[in-house]
Amino acid sequence: MKERIIYISREKHLINKGVENRLTEAGFEVMMLEDNIDIVNRHRYDANIFLYYPEFGDSQTELMLHYLSDLCVDNRKSLCLLGDSSFVARLKQSGAAGRVAHAYARPLDINVIVSDMVELAEAHEELRRRKSILVVDDDSDFLTIMEHWLKNTYTVDGVRSGAKALSYLELKHPDLILLDYEMPQLDGYEAMEKIRSNPLTARIPIIFLTGVNERESVMRVIRHKPDGYLLKNMKKSELLDLLDRFFTETILNQKKQQSP
Repeated sequence: MKERIIYISREKHLINKGVENRLTEAGFEVMMLEDNIDIVNRHRYDANIFLYYPEFGDSQTELMLHYLSDLCVDNRKSLCLLGDSSFVARLKQSGAAGRVAHAYARPLDINVIVSDMVELAEAHEELRRRKSILVVDDDSDFLTIMEHWLKNTYTVDGVRSGAKALSYLELKHPDLILLDYEMPQLDGYEAMEKIRSNPLTARIPIIFLTGVNERESVMRVIRHKPDGYLLKNMKKSELLDLLDRFFTETILNQKKQQSP
C-alpha cells in the first residue's frame, strides 16, 4: 500500500503541480485538498503526513495552522509547511515550530521535499510496529498503574528492582526502559551503568522516573545523562504524549544518521 500525503493549498498553480508530480513519481499517493478546515477534517484519518501551503498570512491560515498542529500532535501525524521566506522565518520563531516536522521556504527545492517525505514515511512505518517498554520500579502499585496506562499502545513488562531488570534484559531487548531513579540496593543510576556497559543492551534508550520535582534533584538526575526523565506524578495523557514524541524523534534521528 502506498503512503498517502494530504496536500492542502488554496490555489492551483505550477508549484503545487510540480510538487504533486514529483511525490507521485516517488511512489506516494497525493490527495490534494482545498484550504478549508471542514474539508480537511473529513479526511483527517486518510494520511499520516500533511503538507500545507497556505500562501496567505490571514486569519484563515492561522485557524488552519492551529487545527493541523493539534491534529498531528494528538494523532501521531507529521505536519510540513511550504511558504515564502518571511512566513517560514515567523514560524521558526513561534511556539508552533516544535509541532512542525519540516518547513520549506520558496524557492522550493523539490528534491529535498521528496527526500524528507520518504524519511517521514519510513518513520511512520516504523511507528506502526508496536513498541515494547520495560518499567522498573520498586513500587508495585506504581507498576500496576503504568502497565494499565500503557498496555493499549505498547507491549509493557514491569519488574521491581534493578537486579530483576538486568535478568530480564538477558532474555528480551525492549525499545525503551523506564527506570526508577530512587530504588534500594541497585538504584537507577547503577542499573543504567550496568545496562550501558553491556554491548548487547547499551543502545536501549533509558528514561529515568523520579518522584521529586525539586531543581537540585532534577539536575542530579540529568547529570547522569539518561535519554530523558519523567515525573511520576504526571497525568496519563502527558505520559503518552511524551512517549509518542520520544519514539517519533528517535526514529527520525536514526533515519538522519543512516542517510549518506
